[in-house]
Amino acid sequence: MTIRKARPSDCPRINTLMGQLIDEIYAQEKEEVRQALKANFTKDGLKELCADPQAHLYVVVLDHKIVAFLLGWLFHNVFTIYWIYVRKGYRGKGVVKNLLDHLEKGLLELKCYKVEMYAYAEHNRFLNFSSKLGFKKGVLIKKSMFGFKIRNIYKYIGECEPADMEKTIKIIGEAGQGVKLLSYTLASILAKLGNEVSLNLDYDSAVRGGIISADLIYSDFPIENPIIDEADVLIKFTRTRDWFPARNLIIDESLCGTKSLECSIQTKKGVQYGLQDMAVTKFGSKIYINMIALGRILRYIGVNIMLLNIQDLLPPKSVEKNIAAIKYGYSFRDDS
Repeated sequence: MTIRKARPSDCPRINTLMGQLIDEIYAQEKEEVRQALKANFTKDGLKELCADPQAHLYVVVLDHKIVAFLLGWLFHNVFTIYWIYVRKGYRGKGVVKNLLDHLEKGLLELKCYKVEMYAYAEHNRFLNFSSKLGFKKGVLIKKSMFGFKIRNIYKYIGECEPADMEKTIKIIGEAGQGVKLLSYTLASILAKLGNEVSLNLDYDSAVRGGIISADLIYSDFPIENPIIDEADVLIKFTRTRDWFPARNLIIDESLCGTKSLECSIQTKKGVQYGLQDMAVTKFGSKIYINMIALGRILRYIGVNIMLLNIQDLLPPKSVEKNIAAIKYGYSFRDDS
């Protein structure tokens, strides 16, 4: 048995196994649900994941063929398993245990302290199997969130102080840019997924055109300090004279031209996206910048939105366009 990271040449076979997984796990769902899931894992889409530093795609080779795979996402020392699958005929042979053992050794080297996944709540056989592998049951997520009940399961694999488990997101923009809607929606999603969440909004004194900022913190444990000193992720929709320290930056290129770091922001890494151009080109108005940004944030922090039902969290007006903008920001692909 060989366990290794997937290569681009493996993607056609993984694509086939992914289809088998979705047909098996979601056999009780409507065909359109299964097709929507499969559309996110085309051969080209899987090749992109192979190149993404946050994505981890592993395969198990046995009898000279790929018989299993695992896809997950690493953010802030937490690894979220999106999918894990073993081909029929190779189950009960220790494939999953060996795969997870291999994964955990590599994650510990990356200072990861927690592995989690979200399982179909009625899939008792898998949940019982997971408990034998050391996973514990977390929050039960209501049907309204995904369209069916989902169970969070998790396993701590390393030591970490509660303060180091906090993930911080800073959002800065002007009144009228939808910062409040973006931050409230994101906070609601994270809370429904079982996190402790703190959201602190700060408004400028100006009635129109004033600066509004949001400090959003989420963690496994209660949050003592709601103010962010340095953000893990910074979203900045407007020019300000003040800089803010951040480890990673998502910024609208219209603010700073081609060099995002020339804005008055201190960051260890700049990631630049043309949010305004996409909002106008794809959705007809710059007001959808905030929803595109929400999709980018969710992807970056490892929240899998492919079955996420957030319609009830959004205002009824233009809800379909808002959801389309979130999905576009998540994948930067049409029909994702």
